[in-house]
Amino acid sequence: MKSLRSRLLIGFTALLAAALMVFAVIVWLVARDTMSRDMDDFLRGKALLLGRLVPPVPLPASRLIIEPWMEQELQLQENAVVVQMFTASGTFGGRSSNLRSDIPLTEKGRHSEHPAGGVELETITLNGREWRIATHPRRERWGEPVVFYAQAAMPLDAFATRENRLLGWLIAGGVVMLLAGAVSAAVLSKLWLRSVSTLEEAARGLSNSELGKRRLFVPSDDAELAALAASFNHLLDRLESAHTTQQRFTADASHELRTPLTVLRGEIEVALRKPRTAEEYREVLVSNKEEIERLSRLTENMLALAHVDVGDAVTQRELVNVSELCAGVTSRLQSLAAERQITLQHADATTEPLSVSGDPVALDRVIFNLVENALRYSPVGEHVTVVVAKTPPWIEIQVSDTGGGIAPEHLGHLFERFYRVDKARSRSHGGSGLGLSIVKALVEAHGGMVEVESTVGRGSTFTVKLPAV
Repeated sequence: MKSLRSRLLIGFTALLAAALMVFAVIVWLVARDTMSRDMDDFLRGKALLLGRLVPPVPLPASRLIIEPWMEQELQLQENAVVVQMFTASGTFGGRSSNLRSDIPLTEKGRHSEHPAGGVELETITLNGREWRIATHPRRERWGEPVVFYAQAAMPLDAFATRENRLLGWLIAGGVVMLLAGAVSAAVLSKLWLRSVSTLEEAARGLSNSELGKRRLFVPSDDAELAALAASFNHLLDRLESAHTTQQRFTADASHELRTPLTVLRGEIEVALRKPRTAEEYREVLVSNKEEIERLSRLTENMLALAHVDVGDAVTQRELVNVSELCAGVTSRLQSLAAERQITLQHADATTEPLSVSGDPVALDRVIFNLVENALRYSPVGEHVTVVVAKTPPWIEIQVSDTGGGIAPEHLGHLFERFYRVDKARSRSHGGSGLGLSIVKALVEAHGGMVEVESTVGRGSTFTVKLPAV
């Protein structure tokens, strides 16, 4: 059985190796792509410059000569690049002094459709050697026929050499960093575990009956061990509470995930009942895609209360049309309303712009939770209405139902975490008592407020007030 120290050392070394490998691959790919694009830009510039150095008039092949001053202007010797020119008919004209044999003009280079004479980039193999070539079809004016072709080329040997040099540096650097990290981990783990062993002996002496009474001694002469002992004592204080919270969080996650998955399954089942047109299938797929995207971000919304506690409930702010948001929510929940035989309607009380500044995902969660609660806790045959109104300085969203209402003694506790009016009934509907607390937290994070009015036997109305833009 491996010791904790050896497992820490192996785990840290493996994690560091994986991180270094991922980093090296990313650097390699980015650097390789950058070098490739830099080489293309460099050859493109040389081809364009060569085309500008020669007058744009029809010349015979014997006059397409690359003079020494042109080579000096192009800086061919310093950059290991070669240039050559061809006539409009494709006849070889001239080449630079550092090019031993001409490189043929390909059909791809000759048939550039750019009316201004752009640059065509291609890679060819000549006598077992790869070349990267930039061909510039020089025209006298826009849209006129080609006067001559100017080419700049570079062998890919130099590019491969730079790649191999970079790869060697990455491998060597990675090995050195891995060895340094492994040695550091071995030394630090030995020093740290020396104090942990002392704490372990003290913790072993605690019996189950003493967990609520005894605590570990916190030494004053060892800061690390004191912090660890204090943390362990704090853990003992919160152990039972943490276990209860975990169970409630699991139940809440099940509640939050069930509805989107039900919507997805319902839409797919409806789509498969009979053959449909491509456009109908596309509409189903688009709708499914929206639900999947919502599920992918649902975890962040599930942690909204934790973000509120640290002041980070709103991850982004943008202009949000509240009316469109409510319409989208009611549309998604129509299948649930139909299943429960409840009429679900959305209306705007004004034609004025109904926009707020906030996080659209968080606000969608607020409206979704309220409407879903109204649908799930309303009897069959009732009505649920979503009304959006503008009451300066607020945008008000009212979610009303004609259900059984809520008793007065429960209204003051509705937005408390894990509070449920009817625990048995909430469980049967998949509730965990966290939905309304999420609503309240997200609304207040947007600078708004949420209120509730309810009459037993006549229904309830939840009003969300958000600052209007």
